[in-house]
Amino acid sequence: MRPHRLVVVACLPIAAIGIALARGKKGQEVPPPPPQVDISAPVEPVAPPAPAAPPLFEGGLPVTIAALPNGLPSLSAQGCNACHWAAHDTWSGSAHAKAWSDEVFQTALKSAGNSTACVSCHLPLTTQHDTLAAGYIDGDLTRPRLEANPSFDLTLRGEGVTCAACHVRGDTVIGPRPSTDAPHPVAVSAELSDPAMCATCHQLSWPDGDRPFYDTYGEWKGSAYAKAGVTCQDCHMAPTAGATVPGSDGTLPSHALGADPRRAVSALLSLPKAAVVRGQPVEVGLTLQNTGAGHAFPTGNPWKQYRVDVVLLDAANKELAPVFSTVLARTVDPKPPYKTTADTRLGPGAQRSVTHTFTPGVKGVAGRGAVEVRLVRDKQVIVLQRVMVDVT
Repeated sequence: MRPHRLVVVACLPIAAIGIALARGKKGQEVPPPPPQVDISAPVEPVAPPAPAAPPLFEGGLPVTIAALPNGLPSLSAQGCNACHWAAHDTWSGSAHAKAWSDEVFQTALKSAGNSTACVSCHLPLTTQHDTLAAGYIDGDLTRPRLEANPSFDLTLRGEGVTCAACHVRGDTVIGPRPSTDAPHPVAVSAELSDPAMCATCHQLSWPDGDRPFYDTYGEWKGSAYAKAGVTCQDCHMAPTAGATVPGSDGTLPSHALGADPRRAVSALLSLPKAAVVRGQPVEVGLTLQNTGAGHAFPTGNPWKQYRVDVVLLDAANKELAPVFSTVLARTVDPKPPYKTTADTRLGPGAQRSVTHTFTPGVKGVAGRGAVEVRLVRDKQVIVLQRVMVDVT
């Protein structure tokens, strides 16, 4: 049965009707015929859209994956390596892959009392835990009541934030775009491109704390980057070559999750003139600017900090005076709720200036020397700035 169609006829004055009839008698222009369609030409089939993915972290962490998707031999990242080798290779050297094994984290975990609030993000799958919290003694998050986990998987535990943590839900594999010939079911998730996904682990508030314990997402949310639509993924998962998804543009988001401090911080130096005289004091100015991080630098847990060294060097590249240091860090009380005691970090777009008076040693080697700014964390030393000066 054809659907009814309502036709509205406008009422015209009798004179107007007469004019229309008169024109009709004289004949009227005939519109050109519609273009012919070649029905013999092959029509490209339109692939049905991939189903929408279920919420990634609807029930919080850790995530329980009850069924293994058809086509996957296991939940281990090793099984993804054959097809998604580019993503696997970048991920394997990332902080996500080392989320559990990292020595700094293991040390911090002991300081936090083996809290499940920490472990749930560093081991986001239920099967990665040999024990699970069945409650907390007196409601204290640092005193979980633990029970043995019968589904514990030692291999997955060693993989930290592994592929399945973000890319497997229910009995399907989750991706940012559809795939028509994958050996496993694929569902498309907009969450993979949403900064709110990162907040699942990179935003944490401790009960009764004065500020969020981790505030990376909150720092970004209030920044000019968020207002401009620059997401976490834009900086930390920039496209790289090596996509294996048919129909893609040949790139995929990098899973290295790079965070090069040299792209985040600028170091500006000032001296009265580009020369120092041995034995005579000289004032050096340093301005540090957060020009590339859409969050505080450094961000994350309060035990993460950088020391900034300003070094005056002679012509032999030897220290001409004692090193001047300043620290970029947020410090907190040693026990929960970890209230803030100081914060010298650089917020998004912020800067901080300091001055220091060096007294160059008289035994330094004359010639072309330098002032160097170094960023130091643990055993990592990064040269942020080096300017030449004459040593006389």
